[in-house]
Amino acid sequence: MNKIIEQLLSLSLLTMPVLVLTVHHGAGISAIIILLLSLWVLSIKYPVNISLSNKEKVLIFSLVLFPIIIIFDVILRELQLRYLDYYLRFILVIPIYFALKESKLDLRPLFIGILLGSIGAGLFSLYQFSLYQSYYININNERISGFLNAVSFGNISLLLAVMSLAGLFLVKEMKFKKIGIVVCLLAFFMGLIGSIIAGSRGGWLAIPFFIILFLIYTPIKNRYKLAGLVISVIIMLGPYYSNAYVEQRVNTGYTNAKDYLTAAESVDQSRVAQTSAGARLEMWKAAWLIFKENPIFGVGSGDYSQELITKMDAGEIERMPAYTHAHNELLHILAITGVVGFLGYLIFYAGITYYFFSTLLESHNAKEKYLSFIGILLVVGFFIFGLTSYSFAHHTMVLFFSIMVVSLAGMIGSIERDLKTA
Repeated sequence: MNKIIEQLLSLSLLTMPVLVLTVHHGAGISAIIILLLSLWVLSIKYPVNISLSNKEKVLIFSLVLFPIIIIFDVILRELQLRYLDYYLRFILVIPIYFALKESKLDLRPLFIGILLGSIGAGLFSLYQFSLYQSYYININNERISGFLNAVSFGNISLLLAVMSLAGLFLVKEMKFKKIGIVVCLLAFFMGLIGSIIAGSRGGWLAIPFFIILFLIYTPIKNRYKLAGLVISVIIMLGPYYSNAYVEQRVNTGYTNAKDYLTAAESVDQSRVAQTSAGARLEMWKAAWLIFKENPIFGVGSGDYSQELITKMDAGEIERMPAYTHAHNELLHILAITGVVGFLGYLIFYAGITYYFFSTLLESHNAKEKYLSFIGILLVVGFFIFGLTSYSFAHHTMVLFFSIMVVSLAGMIGSIERDLKTA
């Protein structure tokens, strides 16, 4: 019976990458399945060994600290229950980590799920794009987004793409190596297609960092890394020069930002602030002004929007829609929770990164290296995404990140437990 439950738990890890972009409420469905199976496993294995290594303590502390800061912010000041709901999930997924750590798991479902999720993202975006073409919908006005917003769809698609490419860590473990390499590359390109069609420019800022990580840590010969660097540059520049939509998205963003920064005389500042890039820059300015007035504890999540309106009325920033966040995680956290929350935010990312990075450097096991590397890709990706959006203000992004972190870490813990008892 225990073996069957563990097999079901392994299979459930396939659901998050597969369903997140291709099924309505897919992330929520997956999270419920994984959590329920994890609680079942914990009930069967009770009492569970909760002794933790140093890196595990850092991981759990990181997952708990920042949400606690947000909880105090929400409870002690004007309630903004949305934030409480989202950030509590980083604590609620911790049982999944312990269930996975205590189980004998199969890596294949998660590996296959990432490949299928990336391929599905590409196919889904192509399907939606073909519908737009059929109904003469202008993709510049109505971007590809699946069941999410275009930014979230594009960012997760990009992450699934690079996670698929990380399958190269497991080449030596594959029975059919050439087929495995081809499938990993196919999934990588399909995920890229999903990101490109969605047109989420902010996510593309992470690509150079992904390339650096692959060049340093991918277990292939240097001449292949050099070839990979050349191919990566082509991949980065190719869509810009060969695809009018990508070129238009990049050029528009650059022009809007340039106009905003040089708008003193030649361009109407209020008009530029209404553009996508201009509005973001104006929101960043507003968040920074709010932080400077409330540097220690911030203005509070419940008062942010009202403070934004106050600054518009005072003429400190240009008029624009009263967004509920600053479209920049770092600045938004500074604005609503001050330096206290910002330190918690940095510890959150640093602690998770430490767990995966220390595993990558210390382990000689291919499966551990694979899991830790895609964990680093996940953390780096979300941190970079947060520079131009507020990922944790979106239900799907929170679930995808939190479930993937504890899934990857839990599987690493399971492998380490098996290696110690072998």
